[in-house]
Amino acid sequence: MTSINGINSGIDYSVFFGGSSTSSADGVDLTSYMSIKNGSYRRLLKNYYSSQKAEAKSAVGDTGATLTKIRSAADNLQKKSDALSSDKLWATTESVDEGTGKVTETLTNPEALVKAVKEFADAYNKTIDAAAGSETKAVLRTGGWMDNMSRKNGRLLNEVGITIGSDGKLSVDEDELKKANVTTLKSLFKGVDSYASKVSAKAAAISNSAARTESTYDSGGNWNNNMSTIARSQIDSVIGGDSDKETSVSKTRTETENNIKSLKEKREKLQKEMNKAVGYDATRDYETQIKKLDKEIKEAENRLKYL
Repeated sequence: MTSINGINSGIDYSVFFGGSSTSSADGVDLTSYMSIKNGSYRRLLKNYYSSQKAEAKSAVGDTGATLTKIRSAADNLQKKSDALSSDKLWATTESVDEGTGKVTETLTNPEALVKAVKEFADAYNKTIDAAAGSETKAVLRTGGWMDNMSRKNGRLLNEVGITIGSDGKLSVDEDELKKANVTTLKSLFKGVDSYASKVSAKAAAISNSAARTESTYDSGGNWNNNMSTIARSQIDSVIGGDSDKETSVSKTRTETENNIKSLKEKREKLQKEMNKAVGYDATRDYETQIKKLDKEIKEAENRLKYL
């Protein structure tokens, strides 16, 4: 059987190279063969994977602290968006115009709605700020979508006293909001297809984008575990900066009781954060610290028996 430089020419190598070439002999793509022999194919693969690595670095480039800020802002926005659908805000009374017979619906407690809308706007603005300062493509993209969606609803928002600034932030005119048509308000803030509901979905997407990849590159292009970094940062903020530092032994009964109370408060905070954690490593970091606190609480309670 004919061969070229020791390669069996009876084998169809086009499966590897995406088709045959006119410069072939017995089914062998000579151009592809020579590219492998002279190293160009290897360089092609190397360049491809280098570009993939560079793309990964640019796709997620925020530090753990920045990701924590983004997630916190987005989670709060989702909470404030969802709160606007509460039935308590939408109790109304109806009045009938004797001349025209027109029925007018009025909010029973407009101040409560104004407060909720202002909290929503504040959370929205903080999320816009956090997203704008991100280097994570998915966060920036979703933040852009949210801004675009708000601008598409700009006319309705203006009708109820809410304007969108050039920086994308919302401003609320309380007097105009109180006078706004209830039907228009509901279309914006109540229900699964409302503007607020869509903002809630975008906020969740921003939060998820910040937490999607447990292992990623930091802004310096170094490989790290961002979710674990976030967890450790949060643990340090609760514990006091050094989660491995030994707790000093309290000398008096009052000191011990206060220490137990403090340890339990820290444990409760860490438990709440762990429930929101993404990724095995991040969850493990919280569990490790919670177990350490449990041990310290038990030891302190045992000491209390003898004081």
